[in-house]
Amino acid sequence: MEEQLKIIYLHGFNSSAESKKSKILDSYLKGEKLMTLESPNLNKSPSKAISQIEKIIKESSNRVCVVGSSLGGLYATFIADKYDLKSVTINPVVKNHISGMKDLVGSHKNFHSNEEYKFTMKDYLNLQKLGLENLKEPLNHFCLIKMSDEVLDHNETFQYFSKSYVLSEKGGNHSYDDFFEKIPLILDYMY
Repeated sequence: MEEQLKIIYLHGFNSSAESKKSKILDSYLKGEKLMTLESPNLNKSPSKAISQIEKIIKESSNRVCVVGSSLGGLYATFIADKYDLKSVTINPVVKNHISGMKDLVGSHKNFHSNEEYKFTMKDYLNLQKLGLENLKEPLNHFCLIKMSDEVLDHNETFQYFSKSYVLSEKGGNHSYDDFFEKIPLILDYMY
């Protein structure tokens, strides 16, 4: 009998488990017997978000893979490296993007819940700790990049994952609107 796979989907900054990609992936996996999806509402604090993800991994009796978009991609990369898991990242934040995120310090409103919160300087400093210099197992990572990402520099992303599996495509945007079409490729990589 084949092993069950738990996929943990990690949303981006200012988003939630209600994100479009999370919903698309959940819908795609409906009826799958060998795969389950968990999409937590991540804490605004990077260190608390990492603790949440680690708790899910430690409590899982199944094999785990992580999928992360944008900031969730940074978390997925960090977690996969730490626990020797496979990760799929979609237009992810990488180490060289983090310095530009200092501008995020301040007040925000969540896209889905309208919850107001503060992203503090402490949160930003904790974020810096998650930017890994080198990946222990580069082939544990599959990165999907749109070259017209209007939020993050795709060149930085491509360079960071240069020893990993990468699908880099012209056009597109940070939201990665054709995510649905990539799900079979993502699942093939995970298995």
